[in-house]
Amino acid sequence: MLKEARNVVGLSREEAAHRLYIGTRTLADYECHKTIAPPDVVMRMAEVYREPALPADYCAKVCPIGQVLAHSLDRPAFAVTVLRVLKEFADVERLRDKLIRIAADGELKRNEVDEFEGILKEAVELEKRIGELKFFALRQGISIKEIMPLAG
Repeated sequence: MLKEARNVVGLSREEAAHRLYIGTRTLADYECHKTIAPPDVVMRMAEVYREPALPADYCAKVCPIGQVLAHSLDRPAFAVTVLRVLKEFADVERLRDKLIRIAADGELKRNEVDEFEGILKEAVELEKRIGELKFFALRQGISIKEIMPLAG
């Protein structure tokens, strides 16, 4: 994934390492999976390689936390991305009343768990499709920093 991103922009390992402020051997170790690239280096790679989705892919495939919580993102055409988001919005909206019924008493009963898991699955699909839309915007040079919630 890291080597492929570098190759797409046509950088030699030496040139990429220089732009990333790391050693050539260090970059080779990251690319060959001998060592795990730290998040700040992956963020710089995303800038240098002009691949804004690289951190999300890295988190989903390499980071232990991201392997549980992050999504590996597709890169469909804009129209496909929008249609997927709208489809997932509709699916979640269809489940809205069920979620209200489950949550109304403030607890999740055993007999509601399966239904809640189905609702959660749809919500996660919507989250993934929104992520694809955000990364489409980033690939178009649109900054999303102002609309992203601050950590902490």
